[in-house]
Amino acid sequence: MAIKYIYTDLEFFGAIFCFIAAIYLVISRSVIKMQYKALASLEAAIGVVLFFDAIAWFYRGTMGSTEFIILNVVNFINFVANAVLPVFYAIYILLSIRGEKSSSKFVYVITGLSLLQLIFISASQFNGFLYRIDPATNLYQRGPGFDILTVMFAMQMIVGIVFIHIYMENIDRPRRYALLTFLILPLLASVIQVFIYGYSLSNIAIIISGMIMFAQALDDNAKTMIAKEVFIKKQSDELMDMRTKIALSQIKPEFLYDTLNSIYTLCDTDTARAKEVIVHLSNYLRQDIESIDAENLVSFEKELNHTMVYLELEKTRNPGRFTVEYHTKASSFKLPALTIQPLVENALTHGIYKLPPDKRGKIQIFSEKGYGYVKITVTDNGVGFDLDKLSEGPGVARNLAGIQNVRNRLKILEDAELHIKSKEGEGTTVEIIIPVKDSEQA
Repeated sequence: MAIKYIYTDLEFFGAIFCFIAAIYLVISRSVIKMQYKALASLEAAIGVVLFFDAIAWFYRGTMGSTEFIILNVVNFINFVANAVLPVFYAIYILLSIRGEKSSSKFVYVITGLSLLQLIFISASQFNGFLYRIDPATNLYQRGPGFDILTVMFAMQMIVGIVFIHIYMENIDRPRRYALLTFLILPLLASVIQVFIYGYSLSNIAIIISGMIMFAQALDDNAKTMIAKEVFIKKQSDELMDMRTKIALSQIKPEFLYDTLNSIYTLCDTDTARAKEVIVHLSNYLRQDIESIDAENLVSFEKELNHTMVYLELEKTRNPGRFTVEYHTKASSFKLPALTIQPLVENALTHGIYKLPPDKRGKIQIFSEKGYGYVKITVTDNGVGFDLDKLSEGPGVARNLAGIQNVRNRLKILEDAELHIKSKEGEGTTVEIIIPVKDSEQA
């Protein structure tokens, strides 16, 4: 009689473990979500099998009509759960295959065998062909159909082993071994159980296999999370390197040399102005260096100030070549660093500085709010260009480098847009549209 309660406790606590494991797999943070959910379903199904078999063991041999009914009900549920269990397992195998996609026919075969088992279990429920509960003793007794059901179960296990073997290279070795334990251990236990009566060896094997698969999934998820963090760190380092290159690309040698030469000349003719230009250059370089670490967005005022400093330096390098107008009706919003200055630099380099020396250029910077967005516009009256011709010309990479950098930076803003309009002999207009919440606009 003691063995009855040992098996009852073993299966009951095994069921609790499986239910807890299933809940954990559903609610925990995971990078293998689909596999976790599939395993959660499998662990829950194992828990159902163990729970109802534990009840069957508890009431087995206990006299009474109520106990007789309970035994019949829980044994039927237990057999049904055992028949359905391989379907959840097949789905878990399918989701464990990486790389090339496997055929879902495997799941259909397992499901078909499970349906045959369900039909067989239901048909033999009242004739004792599969099993019966003796009403005189309330003891479980196998019927002649038990061996047939065991063969069906063994067929499912063999199909699973063959399928895993076919896709062996596409399943990580630890996962493959864990999956095989759920096939081999219950299969061996079922074979042994044909010759040994009164011991739930297959359920003990299922408990062990369920624990092994759960532990393997936790280990796999932990390793995957570590690998993902390493990948993110690598991507972050690459992004930082890209930011550094973009920021340094803004500090062009000729710009720096010309500015320093202008300061050198001013030292003799206008000391106050020379000091002023040095301050501007210092602020400009500091802002460029700060943009290397600028992971977050910066305020429009800060970006506009950086652009103003740049323009003051350009006025020193090329006195009298252009004027600037600011029409900023919206200012309380954020955008990526180095968004406006490269557009202004493009306007000067490829537009205004190509005008005849006697024609003065003009740059206008606008910012205005709309419903749910702000628009920044940079216009110039430079030489302009034909967009179609530019896209065909050899200098496209050079001419659009600044604009492409801005376009790349805007990718961190969802639904941000950049549009270019230009006409030869009339100038160029670049528009940036940034979606913002109404509370962010001013």
